[in-house]
Amino acid sequence: MRRHLATLSLALPLSVYALADGHKEHSSLDAHEHGVASLNIAIDGTQVSLELDSPAANLVGFEHAASQPEDIAKVAAVQAQLRDASQLFQLPAAAGCSQASVDLDSPLFAGNEHEHEHEHEDHDEKHEHEHEEAAHDHDHEEHHHEHADIEASYSFTCAQPEALTSLQLPLFNVYPGLQRLNVQAITPAGQMGAELTANNPVINFE
Repeated sequence: MRRHLATLSLALPLSVYALADGHKEHSSLDAHEHGVASLNIAIDGTQVSLELDSPAANLVGFEHAASQPEDIAKVAAVQAQLRDASQLFQLPAAAGCSQASVDLDSPLFAGNEHEHEHEHEDHDEKHEHEHEEAAHDHDHEEHHHEHADIEASYSFTCAQPEALTSLQLPLFNVYPGLQRLNVQAITPAGQMGAELTANNPVINFE
């Protein structure tokens, strides 16, 4: 399920919602393209929200449900990285921003939690029936997750919002599989868009 900037509990103008919803609708129609991701940005007073949507392959290196120990460890590592926005996004230090919340969503993450829960089930009960269901679910899961995305939403509170002049993205260094980021932003200066890369990782809001 895709989230929109409106779900971040920010008192943003209607135009912000329209931008986010319109961008998401457009993105959902685009082909699933490895190496490319999208980022929505909204600045309203002291509050900043970021919404990253990327094919899982850009960040994790694969899009199938993690079942092998090395894949499970990789997914867990990416989850930990994504929870710390300071590794991925750098707002101007003068703005005095602090991360207020983070929300992650991906079939890969849900799959890991599902597997962890079932590690403690009694597999002796109805073993044959469960084995057949597991085989069916595995086939369905592989098909469902062959184009898996990762969505990460962040909110920040900034003490000096007048200093919010730009956003730098070190996430290109963290995730070499990410080659291009399509950015949509709405700020006090107006709406804008940008295409960022590892060689051009900064969007200016002025």
